[in-house]
Amino acid sequence: MAKRVRYLAQVVPHLEEHYGATKTQAIMQKALARYDELLEENADEPKACHMHTWERIYPAIAVFDAMTAEGIDRTETTDFLVDYYTWRAGGMASKVKALFKIPGLYKIVPKFFLNMTEKSFGPQAGFASENKYLAKDEMSFDMIRCPYMDACARYGCPEIVRGFCDADDVCYGDIHPRISWERTKTLGYGYDRCDFKVRIR
Repeated sequence: MAKRVRYLAQVVPHLEEHYGATKTQAIMQKALARYDELLEENADEPKACHMHTWERIYPAIAVFDAMTAEGIDRTETTDFLVDYYTWRAGGMASKVKALFKIPGLYKIVPKFFLNMTEKSFGPQAGFASENKYLAKDEMSFDMIRCPYMDACARYGCPEIVRGFCDADDVCYGDIHPRISWERTKTLGYGYDRCDFKVRIR
């Protein structure tokens, strides 16, 4: 049985709050089994994908499949998962905001974001981007392929991707008064790209 990830551990109290302990136990039994299946089916994927697939994408798909298998409407399931991931993103947002309280650190944000994208959100992890631009006070690029969208669509639950998109807005939308987060569309919301732009005001 695969090592359990934080996503699956943290979802339990949220499920219990909505559906009670007995229903949650049934959901989690199915989710854990489904998660193992997803890992086995994708055992040959590059290790660079794992921070996305093992930690976020496959757990979300597993819980989605388990909840719907337990008779929960897919719209209700999607709303639950989007709300849950928004809650998770709030914890990361607090850490990011605290980091950028360091005087002057906000000035590195454009370069930091582009470097982070190339390191963890590049072709080696299943992403594809174009139109990259970096200046002292601005960074922008268009993400035209995303493994979150690809995997969820492949497994029949593309609607849950918007939860991952919303998490970006929670994490980076208010990190510093001088930083403007200006993304206007995402693949998860049905557009042809995610148009990332971060600017120093």
